[in-house]
Amino acid sequence: GLCGSSRSRSRSSRTARPTPIQSRISPMSADAVHPVLGVRLHKICCIGAGYVGGPTMATIAKKCPHIVVTIVDLNEARIQAWNSDSLPIYEPGLVDVVKECRGKNLFFSTDVKKGIQEADVIFASVNTPTKTMGVGAGRAADLRFIESVGRTVAQHANGNKIIIEKS
Repeated sequence: GLCGSSRSRSRSSRTARPTPIQSRISPMSADAVHPVLGVRLHKICCIGAGYVGGPTMATIAKKCPHIVVTIVDLNEARIQAWNSDSLPIYEPGLVDVVKECRGKNLFFSTDVKKGIQEADVIFASVNTPTKTMGVGAGRAADLRFIESVGRTVAQHANGNKIIIEKS
């Protein structure tokens, strides 16, 4: 299954062989580099602890316990809320997922630089509100927060990173 589960669905007494997809996504050692992408895939940093980043990363942490997931945000109050029992957002079942993973493979921090430097994969999950002025006002997305993430990653990245925009 996803994230390296090696559970077999075969009911036969023979030893089941992994499917081609299972062979490609099996967990690698923490120092292993992906043979095609040339990067490690064991630490995720999500920049943005809001309605998209928080639940998405909590789900990844639950489903992929061998991956360390750190959510970073400059909003200290929001990070404190994620580290408490009063989460800053509500999704059914989210508090249970966060409690199960927090402190194990799910972490929340305001240290954006450290999150970027330690990550193999970086998700940009920041606000993209509708533009209020200029070309596209009222229709187009205001991308200044995404642009800021790009600049911040460029400033602090210490090696190859996979960047994913999810907002």
